[in-house]
Amino acid sequence: MATAASGAADDYHDELAVPFPVVFFPPVPPVYGSSIAERAADTPVRYGGRRLTPPDGLADFAGDIIYPQFSTRLHSGALSRATESRIEAYRSRRNELVHALLDRLITLHDAADDARERELRAFAEVQTPSIGALESEADALRRELARNRLGLDIGWNASRRWKLDSFPASREWLNLEAEFQVVRAAAFYEDGLTPGQRGLLRELAFELDRSARKARGEPADRRDSEAMFFSPEMTRLRLPPDLPPEVLARIATYNAEKAKLKVELREMIHRQENASRAERAAAFTRLAEDQWPHLSNLETLAEELRTDLGPRFVPLPPEKPPAIPTWLMDVIHGYNEDRDSYFGELRYAIYNAVELIPRPTRREREKSDEYLREQDEYAAKRKEAERAAVLEFQECHAERFALLHKRYLAIREALEAIARTTSDPKTGRPLNVDALLRYHTAAMAEFDAFGRATAIYTNYRTAMMQRGLSPEQRRLLFGYAVAALAQPLPYGEPVPRRSTKYPLPR
Repeated sequence: MATAASGAADDYHDELAVPFPVVFFPPVPPVYGSSIAERAADTPVRYGGRRLTPPDGLADFAGDIIYPQFSTRLHSGALSRATESRIEAYRSRRNELVHALLDRLITLHDAADDARERELRAFAEVQTPSIGALESEADALRRELARNRLGLDIGWNASRRWKLDSFPASREWLNLEAEFQVVRAAAFYEDGLTPGQRGLLRELAFELDRSARKARGEPADRRDSEAMFFSPEMTRLRLPPDLPPEVLARIATYNAEKAKLKVELREMIHRQENASRAERAAAFTRLAEDQWPHLSNLETLAEELRTDLGPRFVPLPPEKPPAIPTWLMDVIHGYNEDRDSYFGELRYAIYNAVELIPRPTRREREKSDEYLREQDEYAAKRKEAERAAVLEFQECHAERFALLHKRYLAIREALEAIARTTSDPKTGRPLNVDALLRYHTAAMAEFDAFGRATAIYTNYRTAMMQRGLSPEQRRLLFGYAVAALAQPLPYGEPVPRRSTKYPLPR
């Protein structure tokens, strides 16, 4: 039976006209008011000789649960006319509902707060059943896109061989990476989950991703650590300063209740790791029934916090930033991108060199002298391989690095000329280059945040802070807001295959 299924799945991959299936996960929505990155954070992956860039037609679904499955079909070209028509009908209905909600919000824009909330609650009773039907259609599409024409599973878990918690302590980062990838995929591929639970899993995946990156030695983004997940799921905000103690207490209760639900989801994923897809779906369905009242209570807590926090999110115009010419900022941005590419390729070269070193075999008694000796030898060989990889990379790219250094010196010289004509607003003395950049960066961040909060983040804010909306309406409006932010779409990655023994690094 397994052989026949495997053969059928391989036939489907041939039908896709690619030697491997590829998946693209949607961008993580930014913190409210944050700047939008100009390019994807991760280095593009080349696999099977192809660069895994996002396919056309995907951006409009950045806020939809069908994004990964749809991306696989678009990338491979395996999208039937019937499925394409069904997706187009879904998009049309989604847009119809979101525009009806936006029209109602515009109509009530100048109404008093209490009247607006009352009218929106009445409208929610009318519109929410239609949005619920749309979410059911999205779930059905999600399942359809994750199966081939023979009805066989081609989703992210279909051929995964490696398992959670299966790697030795010496490679703990792999266990963390594996858990992140499994939880992220569960949010989109597992059956039996509610839309709210899928959002919680995406939040959990974000938190696990930070742990995995930290274990690999990658620096954390402090701005993200200052932000809090709110409602609907995946919205994030930075709390205003000087909140009253009673508000901070309600925030603590909200976060604690949400954390409990995430723990239950996380534990369920671990318990169901070796179960069949049908068994996992049944388990998640039971958990959804158990968590439903708690999710409802969580939304009640969020509605109370909207009263506390909403008035504090009125943006104030900042001071004008110090003047650095646009042409010079473009030069600086170009230099930063090329510099990041250089060091990203260096990290990848080091990783490839280390992967060629045979690892110690696991033994029954891992504290034996022989095992410890093998571990020491492996560590020494790894260190030498890393050193050799760095030297080889530097030798091959010496001219490229020299050009980067030359560009850096030219930028520094131009900034010094500007700094001599710019005064410190506190002391009145001329600035040096570092102080100029600090002032400019801080002022531009405030200026950009003001523009974003009053323009492109309007629907994001409404979905998060407007009282009177149903959870379904919030998810609908937030998904629309995420797509409208036009974030760079992340690069793709191969789905786990039967031939891989561990999760591929990102």
